[in-house]
Amino acid sequence: MLNFDALSQLKSLKQEIHSSIPRHEGKVRATGGRYGFVNTDDNQQFFLNPDEMDKVLSGDVIAFKVEETKEGKSQAIIEKLISTAQDEFVGQYIVKGKGHFISPEHPTFNRWVFVPPAQRKGAKDGDLVGCKITQHPYPQGKVQAQVLDVIGQTSDRQIESNMMARKWDIAGEFSEDCQNEAQALLSVMDQATVAEPRTDLTATTWLTIDSAMSRDLDDALSCQKTDSGWSLQVAIADPSCAIKPGSDLDKEALRRSTSSYFIDNMIPMLPSALSEGAFSLLPNQTRPALVCHLAISEQGDITDYRLEAALIESKAKLSYIQVAAFLGDSTTTDEQLTESIRPVLTELNLCALALNGSRRKNNLVLDDRIEYKAYLNDQGKVDQIVSMERNIAHKLVEECMVAVNRSVANFLAEKEHGLFIQHAGIRSERQGEARALVKEQLNIVNPEKIATLEGFVEIQQIIAAGNPEAEDNKFELPLQAILARQLERSKFGTEAKPHVGMGLPAYTTFTSPIRKYNDLLVHRLVKSYLFDSKMDVISDEVLAQLGKAQNNSRMAAWQSDQWLKAEWLHRQFALEKASNSVSKEGLKREGQIVQVNSGGFTVRLEGNGIEGQVDVRRNKEWKFDTKTMTHKHGEKTYRLEQPVTVTIASITPVLREVKYNLCAAED
Repeated sequence: MLNFDALSQLKSLKQEIHSSIPRHEGKVRATGGRYGFVNTDDNQQFFLNPDEMDKVLSGDVIAFKVEETKEGKSQAIIEKLISTAQDEFVGQYIVKGKGHFISPEHPTFNRWVFVPPAQRKGAKDGDLVGCKITQHPYPQGKVQAQVLDVIGQTSDRQIESNMMARKWDIAGEFSEDCQNEAQALLSVMDQATVAEPRTDLTATTWLTIDSAMSRDLDDALSCQKTDSGWSLQVAIADPSCAIKPGSDLDKEALRRSTSSYFIDNMIPMLPSALSEGAFSLLPNQTRPALVCHLAISEQGDITDYRLEAALIESKAKLSYIQVAAFLGDSTTTDEQLTESIRPVLTELNLCALALNGSRRKNNLVLDDRIEYKAYLNDQGKVDQIVSMERNIAHKLVEECMVAVNRSVANFLAEKEHGLFIQHAGIRSERQGEARALVKEQLNIVNPEKIATLEGFVEIQQIIAAGNPEAEDNKFELPLQAILARQLERSKFGTEAKPHVGMGLPAYTTFTSPIRKYNDLLVHRLVKSYLFDSKMDVISDEVLAQLGKAQNNSRMAAWQSDQWLKAEWLHRQFALEKASNSVSKEGLKREGQIVQVNSGGFTVRLEGNGIEGQVDVRRNKEWKFDTKTMTHKHGEKTYRLEQPVTVTIASITPVLREVKYNLCAAED
């Protein structure tokens, strides 16, 4: 038996051993395989082997110790679960024998989750379901969930948008309180409109230009020629006259933060009675608006602007197709284009062309890329996909909206506080490679200026001008595309900071207040300064909610779109195989590389725009250069904007997963 001194020494030795083992806290990051990593706040990363990874979920915060493997590598051993980020999720219900499971619809939550008998809620094999975790794998070792609701089957009409709306927490129907509040507003709109001082501008020839089916009309335009250029007027619908801060309707609008547009569905930020009725700038209806009067020079510079509250009346609702047809042929016999409307359209187009020219000279303008629109059949599945190039009418409206947004940003920049879209430029971790790239390719002596607004614009202008030493005036590398992939994401902020991606010292959005909550907030800010009333600084919590909700909306719409298109491609491929028209290698398709990372690249097909992955991770012969974002395989290189020929490797529609193989001639 050990005496007291020996026991004390043994305890002390254990404490010394324990204290000598490195211990940390960090967040779990799952991978596509069974293993994972844990990242600490001081940017250290430690390996989690499959056995340890089975105990946790992606996003968990854990306490762990660090041990060495037999091979001398460091790995994390979990000691405590501090918090978990996984709660509700969506997935597909799977029945295997007597076992019931959910396959999560999540990029890194890649294990089946057991569903106990009492938690199944009548779900059947193949159902798409919403679920909630009821048992964390730590320390029990087996994760369990309950079914909250059955969303539907993969063959159901609108299942794609319904599933993605559920996944990304996009609200559906408005509550009864919100609906009642919206109806109540309809009866007091007249009082709300006259409660604030407004200029009567109903006699002006206002025009709305939008998609033919749109009814949530935010903006109306008018334009006249002047001796020095143009007088451009842009009227924006003013829901802030009636929707009061803190009301149920206002809280719900903030929660949604944006209208969500799917191929087969639209979920509005405000009830349709308001967004498509009382607030919409419908033709021949008097509506409250905020109007921006702009003086535009012959060179397209904004020389002056003025903001005011007004009453307006749209004289016509025109579609992009109508306007583009008229601008292409002014002799068109469209009955809607009366003698009072035609000159307004002509001057709007000339003014927009001048505005665009000025932006190209002094700021930055993104070049158009072909977009693709899917048309659905009676079953709600894609019937065909056609290319949709933006026409001259789309560009006309865009230039007018950008001009107003710039002017409002300048207006707010001179005030106590505002709401801006900030874009910091090149990501901090890519600054070194970006500097090296432009120094090497453009012979720029001080490439560090790429970190400034003026320097970034100057470098982009040099690239846009082309390579004077090349016969085709092109640089060897797609420099604009490479730099574009190194940019920060834009964010909301209350200080006037540059929008580097647009080459502007300040920018905001003001022109869609019945579709975007941040624009509604900008309206309130503008009116607080126009009418000398007080509005508090927008809180960090509101800014965070705006960013999160709008990102969720974009992701839900994009993933629904990808799902529908992948299902269409899957059907096309099945028909080709059935007709024996596919060779052993596969039916070849032409595409272009649009994204590149160390694991491979994304190819966008010509003719339909469907994107898929070419995976090179398991081939050690491939080398990746992060500076030029170029893959090399033997003598061949693969980089952004390069055309390639691919075949289909696999398609999993419900996961929006399309994989391509390079054709033998390419590889």
